[in-house]
Amino acid sequence: MSNIKQTTEKPASEQAILKALAANPEATAAEVADAAGVGRSTASKVLARLASTGEARRTEGGRDGARRLPDRFSLVSAEPAVKTAKPKATANTKPKAPGEHLKPGQLDGLVLAFLKKNADSGPHGPTTVARSLERSSGAVGNCLVRLTKAKQVRQDSDKPRRYSLAA
Repeated sequence: MSNIKQTTEKPASEQAILKALAANPEATAAEVADAAGVGRSTASKVLARLASTGEARRTEGGRDGARRLPDRFSLVSAEPAVKTAKPKATANTKPKAPGEHLKPGQLDGLVLAFLKKNADSGPHGPTTVARSLERSSGAVGNCLVRLTKAKQVRQDSDKPRRYSLAA
């Protein structure tokens, strides 16, 4: 027989974090660390582990302009039974805000839609398209080059660069 004692008791830091989270639902990792009296790194690691095991729920903080907001954590057992969920954006959903990041390939659809909608007003340059879509002119220029190679768009002139839909 082994003299090693096996325990299922949680470490003191985890117990302190669970206690702090119970007292302060929807708290950030920094708030939990302060309340539990542990380091932020320790709190972040324990909260990530609790979220992966399903004991805690992580809610993404989102963005405030260019600034990323901290994630918030709550105990699963402390959450109300009925919770209204925000609708999640899907790959086909058009971005809500001009500064919102696009998924790979999503700009192609926006540029093609612009060119279809404005086909009667002649060829357009990358800057015109970018201003209309409120996107980076460099990204739109790269997109137009990529769409030209894919034969979805035709480059009508080199200087200045002008594009229209391929026939």
